Amino acid sequence: MDPVAVLRAARAVRDELDSLMGGASAELRDRLDPLLAEAGSRPPGQLADAIVMLIAQYGPAWNRLSVLLNLDHGLAAEQVVPVLTDTGPQELGGAGYRSGYDDLPPTGAMSLDWMRPDQVAGPAAPQAPSPQAPSSQAPSSQAPPKQAPPMPPAGSRGSSMLDRLTGAFRRRRGDAPAPASESEWEGIPLIEAPTESVSGWGTEVSIGVAPGRGQDGTAAPREPVELDIQLVAEGFEAPGGWQVRLRVDAASPYPRATVGLVALAQQEPEVARQIQAICSVRGQVVGFGLRSITLHGSPGRLGREEPPEPVAGTRIRPALVGEPADVTVAIVHGDEPGRLWWTYRSPHFLTPDRAELCDLGMRASEFGRQLTGQGHLSEELGRKIGSRVPRGFWELLNAVAGRVAPRRPSVLILSQEPHVPWELAVLEHPYDPSLPRYLNCQTVTGRWPLGGRRPELPPPVSARADHVAVVYDEAQAHPLVTEYGATQVSSALGDVLGVLGQGPDVVHLTAGGSAAEALGRDLAGAPFVFLEEPGDAQAFLLAGASGVVEPLWPVGGGLARDFYRRCFTGEPPAEVLRSMRAQAPDSAGAYRFHGHPSLTLRRTPPPAQ
Repeated sequence: MDPVAVLRAARAVRDELDSLMGGASAELRDRLDPLLAEAGSRPPGQLADAIVMLIAQYGPAWNRLSVLLNLDHGLAAEQVVPVLTDTGPQELGGAGYRSGYDDLPPTGAMSLDWMRPDQVAGPAAPQAPSPQAPSSQAPSSQAPPKQAPPMPPAGSRGSSMLDRLTGAFRRRRGDAPAPASESEWEGIPLIEAPTESVSGWGTEVSIGVAPGRGQDGTAAPREPVELDIQLVAEGFEAPGGWQVRLRVDAASPYPRATVGLVALAQQEPEVARQIQAICSVRGQVVGFGLRSITLHGSPGRLGREEPPEPVAGTRIRPALVGEPADVTVAIVHGDEPGRLWWTYRSPHFLTPDRAELCDLGMRASEFGRQLTGQGHLSEELGRKIGSRVPRGFWELLNAVAGRVAPRRPSVLILSQEPHVPWELAVLEHPYDPSLPRYLNCQTVTGRWPLGGRRPELPPPVSARADHVAVVYDEAQAHPLVTEYGATQVSSALGDVLGVLGQGPDVVHLTAGGSAAEALGRDLAGAPFVFLEEPGDAQAFLLAGASGVVEPLWPVGGGLARDFYRRCFTGEPPAEVLRSMRAQAPDSAGAYRFHGHPSLTLRRTPPPAQ
């Protein structure tokens, strides 16, 4: 790929951002401008790689760049940036709902009259529309999986670090999921809507399930599935409710339903909106889809409708549905920086079909930096986070805690924004007064990215742990080598590439730097990753990791040895970290877990002597 062509196309994309992404364009513009300013002072190839990897995180901008570079007719997206082209936006907005919660009911109270599924016959009744409809904007558009790229011809520009690492993992496990056989049912979220509408007009949206890649639409699930689909759409009302329940069975393997939306009045003559669908089964989120729509202020602006793009999102595979977390929260972007919308799922109660708004008043990235930049944990920090959590989350969590007691509730946070450490929110009414009041001490908490084809949903609940690799620059053997037979390598790129070719199940990095960053961006397998220094955990997950442990700020070592001892005997990493935080909140409290709260690491016992 010609770096000059990339820079030229990136400048064109930058000039078109407002029309491509509407109010969400500011985030990408703020990140893209400094890179474009480095033209002439930074090696062209390196700069082009950085620009492509950035733009690939924003669906509409990536689509436009692909057209300008003629990628659809030449170089495949995965050949440019194998992992990030499969993901949704990293940060288009922020979050926060400024509302105190000192007056919340005590533990176990049910102030919202939460209803258990067994108390209601059939699906939940539609909720009355809120005065302001839910919103979301997280542009993302994913191409279907493609084959691994061919080797570059002789004389072409040499492989970048990105290409070399990707090649190592492709050879080991393959770059993309294999197409499903026609006899094995899977689906992708279906969202059919016009590409443009007018403020005040009603719009019919068909939602449901469409056949997955490689399927002809005749396959059926092995067992019937009750699929709940909840819509989140900025700038719309849903008079009939935001959620439907569909039965997926042999008679109707790819069902659909129609939801009526009404576009709200707007000040701008034209604005880009997003319709997002969150799919769940028995309280567990199993799929996510997104489609864009343009709203005009008057009918006179109609007439430029173009063929709709494919729905971006995550495929639905009922075979992976397991035990859900006690509470699952899905957090999606609003159409302005600083706005997030929260929706909830639980196997214990029927949850509202309306999203709750939280508004930080600043970008989520800025808010997160203000919190983690302090470099230490405090209840003041936790209260600041907790005050931005929507009230409905606390009420549902209180109800669930009373329902599952004396067991600790589990919480899974599915979020399009990776910056705000919601896990550190302080509970005003802790379930166990003997423990620190942070959410991830009182509950078993995990986190997972939401928005693109990767990572897939739901998060895995089991991962192998037989082959351990540790990146460690000291001369003496790392404890993982002596105790578990780990392979130890230096952080030099060549050494890292060599051990990756062996297919490790666990990758432990004792230091940050270029090796860790490159590994995270190009990971195509599914190992469990442990970072001893702050790193880009989001990139590891988007690249296929089954789980990641990372500190939010530097805290020093000493945690890993006891962590692996307990995890390798069957304890879930989320629970191990929870108990460690409870015992040493000043140090272990900085570690955040990305993965399913029930994830366990499977290690084959050594043969008997």
